[in-house]
Amino acid sequence: MYPLKILLWLTGIACLLVAPAVFVPMSSWEPATTFFGVESLPESPIFEYIARQLCTIFAGIGIYFIILGLHPLKYGVLVPFTGIFSILLGSVLIMVGIKVAMPPKWFLSDGISTLILGVLILLFWLRAKKIVGRTV
Repeated sequence: MYPLKILLWLTGIACLLVAPAVFVPMSSWEPATTFFGVESLPESPIFEYIARQLCTIFAGIGIYFIILGLHPLKYGVLVPFTGIFSILLGSVLIMVGIKVAMPPKWFLSDGISTLILGVLILLFWLRAKKIVGRTV
């Protein structure tokens, strides 16, 4: 069960790392976007609104992962659903990234890591269920 808990906690903490971006100036985002091959961010109110909204959503997802990580087997189908959804999300990220011609470093880092996360969640969850089933 510990690999599952550790994975969920690490994912939750990683998602929470974007929370400060809600409050910092957009100009401070430039080094990260440059690293991933995006020349510059658009200067538009709607872009800034959506970007900050996504950071807030990611923080909420981080809290969700941490809650799951407290007692993964207590939450029934939520853990395997999270794994399956992560696999689907990773696939969509890769397909959309290709379709809109994003730099590969950008969408492959998101897509592949999300796919791997989903597979690991499912594998660790199945392993934890088997271990608990043997001890009951």
